[in-house]
Amino acid sequence: MRAIKELGQHFLTDPAIASGIADLGEIIPGERVWEVGPGPGILSAEILSREARLEAFELDRRMVALLQERFGTKIDLILTDILKLNWTRQIELGSSPLKMIANIPYQITSPLLYMIQEHHQHFPHVVLMVQKEVALRLSAKPGVKDYGPLTIKLGLCYDIRTAFMVGRESFAPIPKVDSAVIVMRVRKDSPVIANPESFAKVLTAAFAHRRKTLRNNLLPLVGRIKLQDLEQISGIDFSRRAETLDETEFIRLGDLVSAL
Repeated sequence: MRAIKELGQHFLTDPAIASGIADLGEIIPGERVWEVGPGPGILSAEILSREARLEAFELDRRMVALLQERFGTKIDLILTDILKLNWTRQIELGSSPLKMIANIPYQITSPLLYMIQEHHQHFPHVVLMVQKEVALRLSAKPGVKDYGPLTIKLGLCYDIRTAFMVGRESFAPIPKVDSAVIVMRVRKDSPVIANPESFAKVLTAAFAHRRKTLRNNLLPLVGRIKLQDLEQISGIDFSRRAETLDETEFIRLGDLVSAL
């Protein structure tokens, strides 16, 4: 079946990789699993072979007959855009927590990750195939160029590791990028954010211009007078760039800004 470029389709062709992804899900028979973008079903088959209760979300109508013919009633196929889905309502239709195991369309990676973050209490274990560069961003440490808002926001909820790399030759059509499989597990020591709105504003402002210092980036947010007070009270040198701060320092700034 011809891939549709507008949907970002690159179908996984290696069953061994699909099996490896499913293995990382550590599926317990009868467990509820979400798959985003099943395509022809190479990963779906592996998930179902481990006796999961699979809910697969597909946007391409052409896949419906193919998947239903292949799996019948074993798969709960939902024809929808996962980014427009009412996640709360769908989650409430069955048991929780649940897992997500998927080879996702790469153009929806960032918004999908943020939706997972929003509902992380229902998804303690997530396994995703993503672009290699995304995997590098999610596992980045302070001080490197890949470190940014996505790293910090997802890292507040999940411990994230890269399980293995996947070459572009394992897909049809062959994409222009290599891929990686990541495993996300909910943190047991997730920090408390006293004022999430303030934290988000600080994070956005701090990374607004990556090459500029905190002093320059935070100035429009708090003003010059409050900026001096903020630097003094926080104990953070505002000549630093945002990419050098760890999550604890961003949380401190968020709390302080909310009290200004």
